[in-house]
Amino acid sequence: MSDFYANITLQGPTQSEVVAFLNAAREVAYVSPTLGGATVVYAEDFSAQENLAAELSRRFRCPALLVLTCGVPVLLYQLYANSQLADSYVSPHDEHYAGLDDAEEPHPTGDAQLLCETFGIDLPHQVARVERILRKTTDPNRGYALAVNRHGELAQALKLPMFAVGAGFQAIEIGEPPAALGFDAARMVKTGKA
Repeated sequence: MSDFYANITLQGPTQSEVVAFLNAAREVAYVSPTLGGATVVYAEDFSAQENLAAELSRRFRCPALLVLTCGVPVLLYQLYANSQLADSYVSPHDEHYAGLDDAEEPHPTGDAQLLCETFGIDLPHQVARVERILRKTTDPNRGYALAVNRHGELAQALKLPMFAVGAGFQAIEIGEPPAALGFDAARMVKTGKA
């Protein structure tokens, strides 16, 4: 598991549809099998994740949740709906982490209600659970010591595949596939020209 990883979870399109699109666009990525209507894209170009998430959302008219970690403690997400940025989040953290201290505006705090609505979670206690996950501090004694732990709890609360947690292109490329129970790495497909 890497301190820095990114992936995009799409709700709706199948693995074969996503693979066909990424191959046509010559995007190098790994694409997970579709599970519960969700497909995860682990793209090679870390710096182009936002554009790719927006484009996938536009192409498939679906939500796309881009999740990134910056070092050990900081989790970021951007939620795209029909290619538009609908929500974003940077986890609570000490300002010296990952160069995030030079931001001129306050960090986005995320919208638990919108996240839950987007992924079909409509029970009030589940919205409250997501809210707690987003607000809990980044502190090994009182909160999350690792961004991957926050990501894991968020994925569980939103009923998203656990094989998105802790996994990115670089780790998969060197033979460290997602570690989720029951995940079959042999069913992932690599796209684009290497």
